[in-house]
Amino acid sequence: MGNLPNLKEKGHIKLYTELIKKYGKVISFYIGRYPGIIVADPEIIRDIMTKEFATFTNRSRLIPTDELTSSMLVFAKDSKWKFLRTMLSSTFSAKKIRGMTPLIRKTLSNLEKQCEAHSESGGEADILSLFSVHTMDLTASTLFGIQVDSQNDKENDFVKKGSKFLRMNPYHLLFLLTYICYPLFKIMYSYIYNFITKQRKVFDDFCWLLLSDRKKGNKNEYNDLLQMMINTQQEPNSSEEINGIVGTKPVNTNQKTTIFKRKFTDEEIVAQCVIFFLVGYESVASTLSFMAYSLAVNPDIQKKVQDEIKGVLGDEPADFENIQKLTYLDQCISETLRKYPIASRITRESSKDITIKNWNIPKHTEVIIPVYDIHHNPEYWPEPEKFDPERFSPEGQKKHVPFTYLPYGGGPRICIAMKLAQVAMKMSMTQILRKFKFVPCEKTEYPIEFGKNLLLTAKNGITLKIEKL
Repeated sequence: MGNLPNLKEKGHIKLYTELIKKYGKVISFYIGRYPGIIVADPEIIRDIMTKEFATFTNRSRLIPTDELTSSMLVFAKDSKWKFLRTMLSSTFSAKKIRGMTPLIRKTLSNLEKQCEAHSESGGEADILSLFSVHTMDLTASTLFGIQVDSQNDKENDFVKKGSKFLRMNPYHLLFLLTYICYPLFKIMYSYIYNFITKQRKVFDDFCWLLLSDRKKGNKNEYNDLLQMMINTQQEPNSSEEINGIVGTKPVNTNQKTTIFKRKFTDEEIVAQCVIFFLVGYESVASTLSFMAYSLAVNPDIQKKVQDEIKGVLGDEPADFENIQKLTYLDQCISETLRKYPIASRITRESSKDITIKNWNIPKHTEVIIPVYDIHHNPEYWPEPEKFDPERFSPEGQKKHVPFTYLPYGGGPRICIAMKLAQVAMKMSMTQILRKFKFVPCEKTEYPIEFGKNLLLTAKNGITLKIEKL
């Protein structure tokens, strides 16, 4: 069982914090029968993510995968990951994101209506629920080009299937345990796997149906991620690999170049739809919730954001260009992700024996980068529990130690949808803070108690009041 009992008892955030405090920034431990290393040293992290990326290309192998899952960008390995990353890079370019902002804007009126209803009732609001509904609309629009109202149209086919897919299956942790301890639980592994994947299969089938219908229609009608991936099937295939890092343009003739000879398969498109929906939904909804909480308990900061929005935008609708001028809002989002990193840990696996800073990392070792602990280390972030957006002002950023801020990861495997998520969050917060403010109430928890999930969550939810300005 290794250190699994400790992990179950304390959760990974609390456990990693205790281990780092007791043993230092590099700790060896066991995940079931698999050897692992916790690395909280920024210099080693830098080498793992960049200099030695060829050795640490892949994420954890302790995540069970099937044929479809292994085609998802997040879980893909080696040459398949390079192909997917290169083909998808243009999909998340500034030009493409700018073209998707009208889709985001269409979801904002429903968000404003929900805030209006909460402010008129004067009651307490479940903030995570508020943003979860909004993010469901956001992902449906930007990913699939589907306009839904998740709050009022719960019978919508997308809402029903998406909500079912997102629910945590109570057998998931048991399944993960059987996978890690395999072959001890070989019989249980197969049975539980078939049982829990039924939930995902419903959403998989829905994505297959959307892909089939879209290919029969007029592609010029859509400007969403699904259509962009379909379009790549019609374009010439070429990509460049520069010194082991996927890029777009070779700098000189001595650099290594790889030309991919194939196009996206339909299965690869469906796989990206599934993982982008899951990851995008969780990260955006949770970040917006933690930010609302941070502004509520820091009313002076909230007022400063509102003044910036009013002074810079006035009554002008938020779009791709003008939200770039909201520098303090951007600082608040960055500080939210510093204090509440949704991906509270990052994993890599070594493909060979390697030595970094006199530390030997054997082949097939699970490397865990404890993002939450690094973000709360006073050595890098003075008064880490304080919400201080000035950390990300131009002057504040000069003090940052490289690779101590990792909300989106780092190196070539940094989150590919980072810019799209930032645009969506800025436009959403701008829509709310123009007319409303978040206020603590009796049920507001301080500090927030976290759950034991792999993604950072508020164990008891986040409850606030929404008041009209």
